[in-house]
Amino acid sequence: MAAISFLLCGKAVFGTVILTSPTSFTGTGLGAVPTILTIQDSSTEIGCVGFTGLGSTLNSGVCTGSSADVKTGASQTQLQPLSAAAGGPITSASSFAFIFNANQPAGGPITLADARVAFYSSNGAFLYQSAGLNCTASSTGCTFPVTDSGMGKSGFEFQLSSDQQTAATAAGAFSSPSNLVGLSASVTASAGGPESFYLLNGTAGSSQGGGISAVPEPSSIFLSTISLAIIGFSAVRRRSHSAK
Repeated sequence: MAAISFLLCGKAVFGTVILTSPTSFTGTGLGAVPTILTIQDSSTEIGCVGFTGLGSTLNSGVCTGSSADVKTGASQTQLQPLSAAAGGPITSASSFAFIFNANQPAGGPITLADARVAFYSSNGAFLYQSAGLNCTASSTGCTFPVTDSGMGKSGFEFQLSSDQQTAATAAGAFSSPSNLVGLSASVTASAGGPESFYLLNGTAGSSQGGGISAVPEPSSIFLSTISLAIIGFSAVRRRSHSAK
């Protein structure tokens, strides 16, 4: 029921980094997509990647704190240029997005407590940092009752809110496809494999290129089936009343 309630809320509008789509993408394992950050720990995990290095928290484009939860193996954590986004180069704030790829046992629940992105020029000049995210009016973070298990699937797309898009554009964040993107994130209720975040052109549509494709989320299919059943039931009732 919690999953149904969450999905029925539609687009979250209370944060400055906003959830825009609980869509399931396949073919998104490490190395197949432009991964910015990968973190792993039990119960709580936190990490950051910026131009000057790794840490746990992003402050004015600089990562501070421990980087113990940050995974640094091949293709796991690195700044990504806007030109490398899955689905094609990002050329404007409206096409900027990142995907949260949760890797929970049996597709179990997880909470993305915070996420912030930072933009740099290709030579490292700090341009802009977003504020955090808030998926509900009463509490921070985004709780996902159901996730896609495994690193090859991902399903939660985030973009900048309209005010953040305006501010980031004015700061020059999208002035060049060579500009770099860093990210910090905090996750709770984590278990199993690592969680990762990758760069996406949010206007690319259902086919993201490089073997990445979007398929309906199981919970979305369920909701669609319920909707069709309600419509059908209403039609039967109308016909029944008309015949009386």
